[in-house]
Amino acid sequence: MTLVELMMTVAITGVIVAFMGTAIWQMSSVTAYGNDRLTALHELQNAARWFNLDGQRATAASAGPGTLTLTGTPSVTYALTGTELRRTAGAQPLVVAHNISSVSFTVNGRVVTMSLTSAPEGQYGVSETGTYLVNLRPAEAD
Repeated sequence: MTLVELMMTVAITGVIVAFMGTAIWQMSSVTAYGNDRLTALHELQNAARWFNLDGQRATAASAGPGTLTLTGTPSVTYALTGTELRRTAGAQPLVVAHNISSVSFTVNGRVVTMSLTSAPEGQYGVSETGTYLVNLRPAEAD
């Protein structure tokens, strides 16, 4: 074996190791990005589920912190506390979503709109936004 052959073998091995290292790093970073994105989407979907359930039972709404007035039960209020979206029905608070960076409610006639942004902490700065509309139940005749 000559010195030239040995140098060629080391060079080829170096190229192969570099490609393999890049591929492994790429697989791990894509997985982490995907996990952050799925976490953000999951939080939005969970908040939308609760909002939809309460909104379809509500007869009135106010936009401030997001209050829905339900028939036969106390009002339900949605409010952002830190990065948690909390649903309070009576005296029972429930965290319906984590990693929420902003929330807003608007009421337009019988349609209530909730806009959320979820931004889980991670190295890729993933942020997902969702807008959800719900039609209120018709008010019962007195």
